[in-house]
Parts: sequence; structure tokens; C-alpha cells
Amino acid sequence: MKTSILISAIVACALSAPIVSAQEKPAPAKPAMSMDMDKHMSQMQEKMKAMQVQMDKIGKTTDPEERQKLMLEHTQAMQENMKMMRGMGGMMEGDMMQRHAMMEKRMDMMQMMMEQMMQHDQMMGSMPAK
Repeated sequence: MKTSILISAIVACALSAPIVSAQEKPAPAKPAMSMDMDKHMSQMQEKMKAMQVQMDKIGKTTDPEERQKLMLEHTQAMQENMKMMRGMGGMMEGDMMQRHAMMEKRMDMMQMMMEQMMQHDQMMGSMPAK
């Protein structure tokens, strides 16, 4: 149930991103905005790597209390990353090709986030009840 809600939220976020008509004239490229977007993309990629490291640690630990602590940290990281991804949607500037490339990167990150959520949900299911 939680997984389906989270997946629905991610899909809704992806679909709410601005879509540009092919008939619209592209706005002039703004190098500062592009560099800012590249910075955000780089930060997101680093955060996604850190989340994968967290999942690896969760999978390796046998201590229930340590696993619970790691799961909480992973949940917080997922929430922070989702906030950052929401903010990236409004930053897309430049011509159609630039927007397309940025949208593709954003969608890749959303897919990675969904995979993280599914792993998280599986780990939660395998934890012993208190």
C-alpha cells in the first residue's frame, strides 16, 4: 500500500513538470540557470549514491536496532531528495533539446528513487516485529 502511494506521488510529480509545445519559441538559453541545474543534478546523483550505500548497509546489518536507525535515515534521505526533485521541475530553461535532456535526467532520477522506495519497502517487510 505504501509503495503504491509513493509510486503514485512520483508519477504525479513527473507529470506535473512543465511541458513545452513544439510550436513555442524557445527562450534564450541562460547559462547561469543551466549551470545551476547541472549543480542540482550533480547533487542529486551524489544523494542517490549515498542512499544506495545506506540500503547496502541496511541489507548487511543483523542488529535490529541498527537496522531501524538506518531505515529511518534512509526515509529522511528519500524525503529530502523528493523535495529537491520537485524544485528541479521549474528550473528547466533553454531550448527544446536542453529541456529534453534535463527532463530525461530527471526521469532517470525518479526511476532510481522509485527503486530505492521499493527496496526500502522490502527491507521494512523483512524486519522483525517489535
